[in-house]
Amino acid sequence: MTTPGDAGPAVTGVPPAEGGAGPAPGPAAPPAAGSDGPAPDGPPAGDGAGGGSSGDPGGSGSPGGERAAGDPAHDADRDRARATRFAQGMLRHDTVRHAFASIDGDLVAGDKNVFLVGGGRAPLRLVSPLVLEQVRKAFAEPAGWPEVRAAFGRRPLAILRGPAGSGKTTAALRLLLGCSVDRTYHLDRTTDLGALAARLEADAEEGPGEPVGYLVDQPEDRATLDGPLVRALDGALHRAGARLVLTVDQESGLVDPELLGHVIDLPDPPEPAAIVRRHLDWRLGEAVATLLLSRRGVAELINEQLAADGACRAAAELAAALADAAEATASGAPDLDLVREKLARRGEEDFEIWVENLDDPFLRCYAVALAVLNGLPQEDVAAAARGLYRRLGVEDYAVLATADGHLPRVREPYQVPRRRRLARLRAQAVPVRLYSPHGRVPAEGLRFKDPGYPRRLIQHAWTEFPLHSVLLDWLDELVENPSEHVRTHAGVALGVLADRSFQYLLDHKLFGWAGAPEAVRRTAVAHALKVCVQNPELRGRVRNLAAGWLAEASNPLRQATAARVYAVSLGGGEPLVAIDALARLCVVDEDLDIAFAVGDSLSDILTEDGRLAAVVLGRLHTALADHRARYAVLLAFMSVNEQFVVETETLAEAAVMPNWPGLLVQADREPALRAPFVALWRAALNEAHPVHRAVAEVVLQLWARLTEVDPPLREVFVRLVGALADGDRRTATILRRQAVDWSGPHSITPFNRTTAAVTAELDRQESAR
Repeated sequence: MTTPGDAGPAVTGVPPAEGGAGPAPGPAAPPAAGSDGPAPDGPPAGDGAGGGSSGDPGGSGSPGGERAAGDPAHDADRDRARATRFAQGMLRHDTVRHAFASIDGDLVAGDKNVFLVGGGRAPLRLVSPLVLEQVRKAFAEPAGWPEVRAAFGRRPLAILRGPAGSGKTTAALRLLLGCSVDRTYHLDRTTDLGALAARLEADAEEGPGEPVGYLVDQPEDRATLDGPLVRALDGALHRAGARLVLTVDQESGLVDPELLGHVIDLPDPPEPAAIVRRHLDWRLGEAVATLLLSRRGVAELINEQLAADGACRAAAELAAALADAAEATASGAPDLDLVREKLARRGEEDFEIWVENLDDPFLRCYAVALAVLNGLPQEDVAAAARGLYRRLGVEDYAVLATADGHLPRVREPYQVPRRRRLARLRAQAVPVRLYSPHGRVPAEGLRFKDPGYPRRLIQHAWTEFPLHSVLLDWLDELVENPSEHVRTHAGVALGVLADRSFQYLLDHKLFGWAGAPEAVRRTAVAHALKVCVQNPELRGRVRNLAAGWLAEASNPLRQATAARVYAVSLGGGEPLVAIDALARLCVVDEDLDIAFAVGDSLSDILTEDGRLAAVVLGRLHTALADHRARYAVLLAFMSVNEQFVVETETLAEAAVMPNWPGLLVQADREPALRAPFVALWRAALNEAHPVHRAVAEVVLQLWARLTEVDPPLREVFVRLVGALADGDRRTATILRRQAVDWSGPHSITPFNRTTAAVTAELDRQESAR
């Protein structure tokens, strides 16, 4: 599967729909502007609908259609629209991956884990790009640095030794950057180095990969670091094309002679004042840095602070505080008393100092919006920021005042250009290609440079200010957004809050949303609980919630939510349990919400792991024999046929379309899948209920439309038609009638090639009888 940042095919995935008979469009690409139009990227001038829904995602014929009853023809139209959402499984899969990577971005994308820490499962964590940028551009080389680099280049394993405060970690990162590693991981000091060697050997056996760098500060088991372990690490790193740096203090107690060949003694660091100047040059530019250093009182402040603490880190923190204070004023003259106050709290994390510098209300709203929508297009972020600002403006919250009680003046929309806003937010604009059913959509996204900021900022806004109801109502607004990407990010952000305040979120949002008529809210519950499942203390609570909602026969909407929770929240670790629960849920008598929730959930499971197709088809085929389950089984099966796709760039065929129907392709290639696949299709086409026939005919029409312009897919489709018609005259008659309709006089865009191929196959079978 491709990830959000991958460059996917830039072609359309579905030819234009013909009249109203084609599939209902899925969520569109992120809009070019917020729902209140292409307003400036600043605070709103007045009331409006900015940042909210510009459509009705919860309405009929959309992802969150409400329960309704009516005449069979009306129901058939509504159900047909809801069931035929091409490639929605892949869209949901891609947006969930993007949301989790963006909000919990310090984790490695995907499921790659190493079993290194205490025999447990510990995720690899990337070094923040913000840190790497600082190291790359602001590192002050000590005397003798060329010799250090030369020594580092000789072996893949280096032990960097130096006194406390000499900048060992920064020097190690600079060395790794200098050898052009593709990624750098900061491993926990409790990392089992022997297990790391074994993992590297396993990676090497899989073939050459991207050059990777690892850093372990003050490893806990350095006392056991001996010749055999170092030789194992050295060889494994060499075969894997990786580099490893261990940092140790001068008094580390390394005694094994074999280690000495790997030890690099770090020279004395540059003068702290030189480090300050280097960082200021990087942050402000040489001209502005020179002006800042010449201002009254700045030199005295630097001498005062460095006399108290001359460590490299302290010098870098002093430069950052001065640069932040200078950027916070229009004149560039920092408030030195404020700088002193913040440096006095040096024990607190840099994050807290940075976030408190965001003293403009709209800037804080923008920061929270970016935390929730990290990596999404700038228009979505701006619209969400305006929506949050408007809510705070209505409530007139004074908690956004600075520490001295000053209420800053609200800035006009055009007063702060985007480049300055992003600099204050430690963020950047990046090109993104977001998945849509019709191909990947290019856009300009906004992203924090430090991938750890989104989660921390969301939790900071929740814990530090009494804005709970405002934040929840704002997230509710985002969950109704027309964009699948925005809705998914909002659900994941809700989970970040629930991870900290589970019972409160359950009482005030999740439980109510679980019984909501809008499918988008029920899906948001599943996304939120997916975050909670990663917390061992909450995993059991989530399982109990899902089981309880599943059994709540008096509330079908909560049962539909249970279906989404089993697939989205729990399915990644327990897919067979999820499939079993979904199959059992089909016995609920003719409930549309449950049927479509089961279809969505099975599509999600298969998009995550297509190898489970045999299990899914087998369970659906078995459940078909139960008359109570037949209604939901056939609708769910049709939904999976529509939503589960494979990206053709992964196939050997020279395909035209970017996506092919997944079950169709797998049933064609795997004989074991063919019998249940054909049986389910025949049942849907011959079912007496008008909903099933309507949905099946629309799915067939969509597939015919895809095959009209894609000859390799047409061959697969014709083989399906042949299998369905083989020995079944009634099904053959239905298929022939459908083929005639595809190219009939009423058809605006006839599928002549597909009709001819299907008719020829049916004629061949009829003549053979």
